[in-house]
Order: sequence, then structure tokens, then C-alpha cells
Amino acid sequence: MTNVSTSAFYQNAISSMTDLRRQTEKLQAQISTGNTIQHSRDNPLAAAQMRALQAADTLASADKANANAAKTQLTQTDDTLSQFTDILSQITTLTTQAASSTLNDSQRASVGQQIGAFYESLTSLANTKDAQGNPLFGGQATGNAYTFDPTTGAPSYNGTGTASTLSLGPGLSVTTGVTGPEFLDFQSGGVSKNLLTTVKSLADALQNPASTAAAVATAKSALDDLGAATSSVSASQTVVGARLDWINTTTNMQTQTATQRATREADVGGTDLAATIAKLSQQMTVLEAAQSSFVKVANLSLFSMLN
Repeated sequence: MTNVSTSAFYQNAISSMTDLRRQTEKLQAQISTGNTIQHSRDNPLAAAQMRALQAADTLASADKANANAAKTQLTQTDDTLSQFTDILSQITTLTTQAASSTLNDSQRASVGQQIGAFYESLTSLANTKDAQGNPLFGGQATGNAYTFDPTTGAPSYNGTGTASTLSLGPGLSVTTGVTGPEFLDFQSGGVSKNLLTTVKSLADALQNPASTAAAVATAKSALDDLGAATSSVSASQTVVGARLDWINTTTNMQTQTATQRATREADVGGTDLAATIAKLSQQMTVLEAAQSSFVKVANLSLFSMLN
């Protein structure tokens, strides 16, 4: 009879301490993960809601990464277009000087050389690469956006017709850049022209004029073309700026939605840290007391059996 009672005592004590240990481990997991739901069986309905919220978090992370990538690309595009604008301003100033009859042919040729140097800068900018090494103004192509005829310097566009588009969320997207033709090609006097070709022709005409009058006339005519080209670049900058604003707007929307989801996750399965820590402390105290009592009672039982 004593053996049965002793066996039952051990089994009950071990079972009780095992339950206490499991409860303690559950509380520790809730504190470390921040979630009260460790398994679907804990609360099937809440677990399903948490899975849906966590899936939304994953998708939102991808949307946020896309927004950051698009912002980086468009910011570089905006900065590079600003460089185009700055160079065009300097070329326009030089061309205004060349259009004046006060300059002699030698001075005008010197202006042509300076414009030729700016042409080289423009061709380099036209083939700017993005952070991934792809052409910034080549749309979705690889390699250089433009190649140039070795004899005439005439540009040839090698890119695609449109830039890449990234998703910013359900029903939301943004085009991440502009192609070369979108701003380098322009209309002047009802004629389609190209900025690079215009600047190259101007530089050559000023350095090798047929006559002084022809050089002056070329410079005056070029001023209208440069004005139209500047407007084309500025228009693309406006588009890029609008896209950057759109990204900021959607990013703010994403932040607000993420905050709402976090609040909902806390409501559905979040851990009340203060209360859970207090409960864990209490549970560990009970477990320690149970273990201590078990050792004492077990020793007494063993002593009784020996005597």
C-alpha cells in the first residue's frame, strides 16, 4: 500500500511540475516573440487573423523596398537632368556671344571649341549608369543608351521605348525614370530635333564657318533650338518630380497602414509584456516552491521507508 502511495505521489508531483514548466516556457515564448499565439491550436480564429496580417506585412515590405528603389532611381534621374540644364544654360550663354557681330571668327571658333567640350559632357551624361550598372536613360535595356557615329557624331538610341515600372501596392505603381528620347528629342519650328545633334552641329559650324555671316546666322538659329531643348529637359524634370511626390504620398500611406496593422496584431495576438512578465515571475516562484517541496517530501518518504 505504501509503495502505491509513494508511486502516486511521485507521478502527481512530476505531472504537476511538468505542467508548471510548460506554462513557464509558454510565457517565456510569448515574451521573446511578442505573441500570445504560439500555435494555431492556442486560438484558431486569432491565429488565422494573425497569418493574414503577417502576410500583409510581407507584401508591404516588398512594396516599401520597391518605393525605396524607385526613389533612388528617380532622384539620380532628377540630379542628372539638372546637370543637363546647367550645361544647356552655359551653352546658351556662349551661343548668345557667338551670335553677336562683335566677335571675330577666331573668337567665335574658340566659343565653338567650348561648346564642343560641353557636347562631350552631354554625351557622357546621356550614357549615365544607374546603381545596378544599367543605362539611366535607356529604359529597360542594358549597355549604353546611345552610341555615336565615329565620323559625324550622330547619336543612335539603343534603349527601349519606356522605362521600368515598379509596384507600390495594390493598384499603385510608378515609372522609375525617363528614356533619352523623352527629353533629348524636341520640337523646334515644327521640326523634330535632337539636343545632342543640335549642339554637335553648332560646335562644328562655329569652328569651321563658311563665312562670318553664316556663323552668326547659325548661332542665332541655334538659340531657338536651345530654348526648346531646355524646355524639353525641364518638362521631364517636372515629370520626375511628380513621380517622387507620388512615391512620398504612397510611402506615407504605407506607413499609416502598417501602423494600423501593428495595432491590430497587438490586439489579436500581442503580448502584454508587463502583465506576462509579472505572471512569469509568479509562475517561476510557484515552480521553484513545488520543486523544493517535492525534494523535502521525497526525502521524508525515503527516510520513513528506511526506518
